[in-house]
Amino acid sequence: MAVDICLIQVPFMAGDGAHPAAEGPGRYLRAGAERLLAGGGIRVTSRRAEVPVGTLVGIDMPSASRAVNRQLRPLVQAAVAAGQLPVVLAGSCDVCMGVLAGMERKRCGMVWIDAHADFNTPESSASGFFPGMSLAIATGHCHQQLWASIGDSTPVPEDATVLVGVRSLSPAAEVRRLRHSAIRTVPWHQGRPVGDLDSELDRLVGRVDEVYLHIDNDVFDPRTAPGVVDEPVPGGLSMSDMEHAVTAVASRLRIGAVTLATYTPHNDRDDRTLNAGLRVLELLGRYA
Repeated sequence: MAVDICLIQVPFMAGDGAHPAAEGPGRYLRAGAERLLAGGGIRVTSRRAEVPVGTLVGIDMPSASRAVNRQLRPLVQAAVAAGQLPVVLAGSCDVCMGVLAGMERKRCGMVWIDAHADFNTPESSASGFFPGMSLAIATGHCHQQLWASIGDSTPVPEDATVLVGVRSLSPAAEVRRLRHSAIRTVPWHQGRPVGDLDSELDRLVGRVDEVYLHIDNDVFDPRTAPGVVDEPVPGGLSMSDMEHAVTAVASRLRIGAVTLATYTPHNDRDDRTLNAGLRVLELLGRYA
């Protein structure tokens, strides 16, 4: 039986509420996300991470992200305590800090579905882009003090993490970091997986009690979802690929929380990204 869902809006891109990606979470709700889920017989509530006006002015991106994640963590905690599945609609991937800090994580794995590895550190990143360090933070490689100031910063074990859809790594240091990690990867190349997602998920069964499912919209092929933050990366997942991935995770593993990130309405075409996201939400309501 599907669990009740709490949709949590985080209308920020790494703490920036004026960024075009900040509009994505609200757009899902205006398009009927709650009605879509409720139509499947699920009870749905909606919450929103709010940050006091002026808090984010004049501070750096990591500090702004921390302020937002501090508001997100108790929303996730409350949903978990109420027996709901927290589904976080976010402008960027760094919300993983607040989501994981708010989960009850005794033996928690992670399925990270993303065109990028987000596995840079301040030392390896050429741009210093904070969301590009999100998976590295979640697995304990950097910014641990910052994450600890938000809540539980226990890293997710690398060997309990599956990275799906990755096809854009930069710079070379990130490639080396990922190669030398214990993270299991199912890359995507020219629209097809390089590896067996089902086998990698089977490895997690019995090793973890639940997983955090993280989905960045840029994992889709641009023909399916062009409305993302960065330049879309060709050769990604089709909608049927995503349907298989979500169903494969939900049929094997208990999902403790979900993030759907980086929908940027301004960059969308014919609501393709919007509709892809709504389909993901529909699948979560059906199978989670």
